[in-house]
Amino acid sequence: MYISYIRQINIENREKFLPYDSQTNGGGRLDTTAKNRTKQSNMITGLIIVLFSFLISTTGISFFLLYRDTIYSGVTIENVDVGGLSILEAQRKIQNHFERFIDNHSIQLTYGDKNWNISGRDIGYTYDYTKAANEAFRIGREGSYFERLQKIISLYKVPHNIALLPTYDHKKLDGILYDIKRKIDQPSRNATITRVNGKFHITEEKVGLKVNTEGLKDLIAEELRNNYRQETIQMDIPVEMASPKITSESLSFIQDLLGEYTTQFSATNKSRTQNIALAARTINGTVLMPGEIFSFNERVGPRTESRGYQNAPVIFKGELVDGLGGGICQVSSTMYNAILLSNLNIVERINHSIPSTYVPKGRDATVSYGVLDFKFQNILSQPIYIETFINGNLLTVRVYGYKTDNKVVKIESREDEVIRKTVEVKYDPNMYEGEEKIEQEGRDGYKVTTFKVIYENGVEIERKQISKDYYKPQKQIIVKGTKKRPIAPVQKPQSQEKSKPDEGEEATSP
Repeated sequence: MYISYIRQINIENREKFLPYDSQTNGGGRLDTTAKNRTKQSNMITGLIIVLFSFLISTTGISFFLLYRDTIYSGVTIENVDVGGLSILEAQRKIQNHFERFIDNHSIQLTYGDKNWNISGRDIGYTYDYTKAANEAFRIGREGSYFERLQKIISLYKVPHNIALLPTYDHKKLDGILYDIKRKIDQPSRNATITRVNGKFHITEEKVGLKVNTEGLKDLIAEELRNNYRQETIQMDIPVEMASPKITSESLSFIQDLLGEYTTQFSATNKSRTQNIALAARTINGTVLMPGEIFSFNERVGPRTESRGYQNAPVIFKGELVDGLGGGICQVSSTMYNAILLSNLNIVERINHSIPSTYVPKGRDATVSYGVLDFKFQNILSQPIYIETFINGNLLTVRVYGYKTDNKVVKIESREDEVIRKTVEVKYDPNMYEGEEKIEQEGRDGYKVTTFKVIYENGVEIERKQISKDYYKPQKQIIVKGTKKRPIAPVQKPQSQEKSKPDEGEEATSP
């Protein structure tokens, strides 16, 4: 009875809220009496709601209202009435109502004169019916006892409408956008520089195009949230310029020789020479932009047979043994010296366990793929160009860039200590006494400090320690025999009796 009466009041109040034109008197102004009636009606309705809240709370009706298992009257989803329905019934009702419109939904993407039309079915477009139905059920079920009663009763005057949230399959959308991206994207191309016959040649860069995929996905999500009632959503594809990292303008600064270093190797060792040539060819033409770090291992790559590397002597645990890629360390050591003389920053460098024959002590740089690396950084404001080449049995590394001063760099190494090799004697019972052989030559060890000295106008202006290296000594091993020599047999003296002449031989007198 109470509910029916409230509904009647609600209907009467709605009849009083007529359109603007129906409440005007000729001149277009609202009738004062109509305004007063509206205010009075709102006040009466509010008082009735409060009164009925009190009455209901003091009767058994409150139990019926508060503990029913259906959605309260006055709750709608996208203006579809779901009052009196269970959560499942409400979900089915709105799904049946809206699912038929999904085929009409589409997204039209445009770039220049190209268009792509994406239907709702293409991306699994639908609505979150479950969330909307659950939200509808929660209306009037939150807050205190009286807050809930007041909300339930107020629904008869002011219905609560819930918006549907669109959903779609993000992976399907990603796949479609990936195809679109492939058709629009144009990769940028760096400017290149080569050195031929002592002169630099520069090829211009190319600016590319790149779809901002993440930005486009955000735009689509926002449009679907805000304009999901529209059948067709149109938007432009955000495309950005893809600038090349290296430009011809930056390469034009590469003019001056910053530093160079040359080492000598034995060309008769074909395998080692092949390894040196392969590594040098891989490094030749490297351009390093300001701030970039060069990694020898990353640039040269793994030393494998499939890439042409051969077995040649390498240093392993202080010994020279055959290994794949032997000779590579001569390239890294030659490069290390050229970088030092160019006054660039050394990031990573490790000396060999024994001194190298091709560079002074303290000026070698060993490398081993995946284990030991040689790295340096271009700390200049302009790019540098690295040139490597072989002339006969000479390996040269040159570094070119833009020289802004007249400083000259020199490298000095100082032997701080020589650790003399020890001698170990072994005895071999299979060798005779007095015999000996050298099983291991051994070598002295060294402690070396290396400095970078900078001169300007012939005057030393800076001296900086760049490394302290230790080359471990190796003992000499001598093997001596312990086997006794055999005693020679005693010789019997010859007889003094005169031999008789052979038959037929003529005897002669003494």
